[in-house]
Amino acid sequence: MLSIGHGFERSSRPELFNAMFRQRKTAFINHKNWHLKARGGEFEIDEFDRDDTVYFCSLRPDGALSGSIRFLNTTTEHVAAAAFRNVFSALTVSSPTIWESTWFALPEDEPLQPNGVPRATCEIIFGIWLFGFEHGLTQMTAIYDATLARIFKKCGLTHFLLTRHRSEEHGLLHYGLLDISYDLGASIREATQIVPRLIEADIDL
Repeated sequence: MLSIGHGFERSSRPELFNAMFRQRKTAFINHKNWHLKARGGEFEIDEFDRDDTVYFCSLRPDGALSGSIRFLNTTTEHVAAAAFRNVFSALTVSSPTIWESTWFALPEDEPLQPNGVPRATCEIIFGIWLFGFEHGLTQMTAIYDATLARIFKKCGLTHFLLTRHRSEEHGLLHYGLLDISYDLGASIREATQIVPRLIEADIDL
């Protein structure tokens, strides 16, 4: 099941947000060894986890968190323009209809879809497209590594690679842009064979 969380709900949904920030700490600090600070030694939270941030969280049948991704409006302070401004300095993306997806915490040991990708990952990717399509977004940017590049391809994502950057800390990073269109949704459906159940999906843009 896919749950869409809003940053202003942190105090009212502490179990979900704590699980997400704890999972991000494991994914990015423990496993990827990124130079990020862990709040209280337990959570990965930064300046982009604001009230206006949107999160896509895949939940297991028992309600436990499986995986998540963060979504930011590019007219606000976002990762490419702030934390990675020196990396992607030649590119500026800012529009109320273009949002940025980052910090994809992938699930492990999940049932696989026919494309060989965990169901939770497919669910999140489809959910992002559905959210964007239903709310009139035109495009989405994404910062992702080589692992996600392969996963995106398996999930039917067709996008433009704007640039790449290799660093000792992050390895090879891609900065991509994709159109949020009906055709993209059809491509994701065909590749993943999934239609997620959405809850808590309304938001005013």
